[in-house]
Amino acid sequence: MAHTIKVHRFAGFVNSFLGTAAALSTEQKLFVKRELLQSLSRRAVCWTVLVAVGASLLCVYGSWIKTSDSYRWFRVVWVLGFWGMATPMAAYLLKKTKALPKHASANAIEQMHWAWAASVTLTSFWWAAGSLGLTPPDFSPRPPYIKLASSGFLEYTLISHTFTLLLLAPSLRANLGSFVLGAVPFGFSLGPALYIHRPAMLGFYSTQLIGYCFLAWFFFYSQKRSYVKEIILDEARKRAEAAKAEKNLLIAAISHDLRQPLTTLGLKLNYIERSIKSTELVADVSNAQRQVDAMEGMINGALDICRLESGTWNVEIQEVALPSLLRGIVVDMQPLAEAKGLKMRLHCRPYLVRTDRPALDRIIRNMVTNAIRYTPSEQGRKKGHVLVSCQRRGSHIKISVWDNGIGIPEGRQADIFKSYVQVDNPERNREKGFGLGLSIVQGLANLLGHKLHIDSTPGRGSRFSVVVPFMGLIPPELREVQTAEDGDPDLTNMVVAIIEDNSDLRIEISMRLIEHGCYVVAGESSSDVIEQLRSEALASGPHLILSDYRLEHEDGIAAITAVRAATNVSIPAILWSGDTSSAVLKKVAVSGMKLLSKPVSERTLLTTLAKHKPKTSTEGA
Repeated sequence: MAHTIKVHRFAGFVNSFLGTAAALSTEQKLFVKRELLQSLSRRAVCWTVLVAVGASLLCVYGSWIKTSDSYRWFRVVWVLGFWGMATPMAAYLLKKTKALPKHASANAIEQMHWAWAASVTLTSFWWAAGSLGLTPPDFSPRPPYIKLASSGFLEYTLISHTFTLLLLAPSLRANLGSFVLGAVPFGFSLGPALYIHRPAMLGFYSTQLIGYCFLAWFFFYSQKRSYVKEIILDEARKRAEAAKAEKNLLIAAISHDLRQPLTTLGLKLNYIERSIKSTELVADVSNAQRQVDAMEGMINGALDICRLESGTWNVEIQEVALPSLLRGIVVDMQPLAEAKGLKMRLHCRPYLVRTDRPALDRIIRNMVTNAIRYTPSEQGRKKGHVLVSCQRRGSHIKISVWDNGIGIPEGRQADIFKSYVQVDNPERNREKGFGLGLSIVQGLANLLGHKLHIDSTPGRGSRFSVVVPFMGLIPPELREVQTAEDGDPDLTNMVVAIIEDNSDLRIEISMRLIEHGCYVVAGESSSDVIEQLRSEALASGPHLILSDYRLEHEDGIAAITAVRAATNVSIPAILWSGDTSSAVLKKVAVSGMKLLSKPVSERTLLTTLAKHKPKTSTEGA
């Protein structure tokens, strides 16, 4: 019992220096041993070469005994022992260590470790044996100075133990063998003389050797624990990556199952809203449409987070005219601000910046949306307002969104960029968003290399800013105000091929596109669409291929490729999908095709198709 208490106390003393050790599995312990062995093999070779070089210098400059030829031969044999035995042995062991298989057994690793310890110990023993051939110490009242005699050799050896400690730190047995057994020849050559004439010096040397042994133990466990920490960090990183992958798969599965019916429902509600005349029914349909829009916003936000985390959000860095981008955002957001009783203003100079337009649009639009959501129409007799501005700071432009809303406490400002975190929405009011907007803003800013800034005071308002590279001023002749056209785009005579295996969704999309003047060829597979295209013998087209990604017998990429091969390989194509897994996103990114995420609003679909409509009128089908 007393012995156990002493062991625990000693362990507590050790942990006060080195920290507690983590409990490792057998596999992890084997990894630590393998890493220590690999490190020891490289360091021991360097140490052996240094000892051999030191022996060569001592052979030349040492004070060797010359009373007989046997001592001269001893010096030659001593040096050749390092270059002919110790160094080749170290090289051989290094080769054997590197040849160990990745999943070598614990027994094989232990054998190699002992082989290295034996090699180092024998090399140290052979080094110390050189003291037997050097001039012995002279303890007379006035001894002559003799350079590198046996006593001086001992002192230099003890000093050089510092390098031994550092180089052989991965192996406690190698260090202890080097120190303890390497001291045996010195005991024979110098021990009796020091014991008789300089006992205090003998005690000092012995104490110094014991101190080196303790340091060897300390260095070894420090080295070992560094590998243990590496394992712990690696394991934590793997767990985090697995949790992230699991979360993305969950979101992908949920969003895929929700997107299919949401798309059909959204298109149907949009059609009903335009067709009915009853005021009461219009209000009910509008309310249903808002619910669909809210669900779409939540799913799209989750998808955007997945895209950012999986690295499949593609950006195209180019020169962007800042006034038109900011003006478009303000025009879109103005009705929302006016409905809440807020005053919204824009102040911008004709700057050109270097960025990705859609990504920067998303960043600023999310900032403006948050400003409107969290700014009351009136606060302390002051009317609520939102200002979008840009200011030049040397080679950069600082785009800011100001508001005089509720503000954010300093202690919570770092939290608002986390997913699903909202500072002033404990009741999870859906009208205040879902807590994804600023998380997406942070991810996009990191992707673009733009810096974000936040200045906020509770009760006085906030300023969110993004800093982008400045490229120059827009030429005066190009500084015209760009306005978006009202109404739906004209898609008359545009031929669209649709590949969708969900019959309800395929019919709904076809009806909506036909209403806007499109000629639609729709089928459940690529072969179905190809057959229809051949049978109808169109004068031109199709001008665009629209395909679901997850089809019954093929994926969307293969389906589009098949239709292109049967018609024209240069036909533009768009994929749409409810599958948000990183594997799908990466595969679509590699294909170079544009991806729309379900549910897709009618406005988004029409706008996307209008971009691909031929500039000249096509022949009627």
